[in-house]
Amino acid sequence: MKRRENHGKRPPGHSSRIRRGDGPKSEWVAPNKQAVPLPLIIDNVNIDPQSGVRVWCIEARVDLVGDSPELIEIHITGDPCLDPVRLQRFFRWATPIEIARVTVPSLLEQGIDPFQHEYATDGYPDAANLNRKPTTRLSDAFLQEIARQYVVVGHGYARAIAEQRGVSRRTVISWVEKARKRGFLGPTKPGRRNRRVLIGKPDKSVE
Repeated sequence: MKRRENHGKRPPGHSSRIRRGDGPKSEWVAPNKQAVPLPLIIDNVNIDPQSGVRVWCIEARVDLVGDSPELIEIHITGDPCLDPVRLQRFFRWATPIEIARVTVPSLLEQGIDPFQHEYATDGYPDAANLNRKPTTRLSDAFLQEIARQYVVVGHGYARAIAEQRGVSRRTVISWVEKARKRGFLGPTKPGRRNRRVLIGKPDKSVE
């Protein structure tokens, strides 16, 4: 796979985009009858918000194998090195396949150019399904991750998480409220940054 070092202007934090891959072209017809062009290069770029330096770049090649898109090749580069702990936290091997099989067909069905779309960098496999009803109950694992980010980011968490996940700040605030109600965050005292994460048994009565 031919790698590109210039990924264009990328926002701070994580971002994900796709482009056409080199080599023989083919199409996969998704269940919704949309023709997905292959091969696709699906990237995941992490830009340090403070320095603007690219922390890592992941490029996954998805191509047609038999009658379905499959992960063919993946390249991971770091600058100056890779942090295995953060990488394991933010990257799922199955995500490129889910984007090719689920997200791209959904975008095409809605008349959206998949090559101009900013893809979610986490929340998969749910994030791949753009038609998922917003009223679906947020999973405990997802809210635990939001709680961790809330604690780590601190002041300005709503803006930072919203930019990373491609949602509004109001949505992020609602997620934090749900995480608190479900028992994953301790109470915040006025005037103090008390954002202790409480990972325990969730309150199943809270939606």
